[in-house]
Amino acid sequence: MELTRDTPRARLMTLTPERRAQLLDPAETEFAEHGYQSASLNRILASAGMSKGQAYYYISDKADLYGAVIERAAGRLVKDVDFAFTQPADADEFWEQVGELFARVTSILMANERLAALARNVHEGAETSGALAEPIGRLHEGLEYLIAAGQAVGAVRDDVPRSLLQSAAFAAVRQIDRWFGDHWEELEPQEALDLDTKALEMVRGLVAPTSGEAK
Repeated sequence: MELTRDTPRARLMTLTPERRAQLLDPAETEFAEHGYQSASLNRILASAGMSKGQAYYYISDKADLYGAVIERAAGRLVKDVDFAFTQPADADEFWEQVGELFARVTSILMANERLAALARNVHEGAETSGALAEPIGRLHEGLEYLIAAGQAVGAVRDDVPRSLLQSAAFAAVRQIDRWFGDHWEELEPQEALDLDTKALEMVRGLVAPTSGEAK
């Protein structure tokens, strides 16, 4: 969704990265350590050295600030993953690429505790989900692209509407992500990677063609 120039978030984005960081850095620390519900806007602003009047020129409320923090963190994650999905030649190559993408994301989160904490906290509740409408929308777009690419090589079933596949796959991935968030502290690195592979197999079983329609 394009930000109009008269919104607080749009004004935030016109700042230099250094000026945005004055507010977003302490906000990221607060949200990572306390989650969305328990995060204190007053603590964030005190660390940023900003008054509420100054802050509200750039954000609408705590939810808007949380959305800006997640947007920036998601941008860092995408940059760190540095994954270029190319049109696969066949179903095996499609699932190999998707598996590599899953593994890269998991490895990065294991190496970056703050980013992992932010990722875990996105499942706190309805208010959190509402603040993440824009990032979730882009995830849906990416998933739609993957489904189309998979259908083109027979890796993804095409006997049901694509929108149904997208909704089912997104729900499955969200629940898998929630489980990893709930159990993150218990998992050894190799165990997390192994479970990541098995989780992808579960998703594959959901969206792959049935034996009667496999190409």
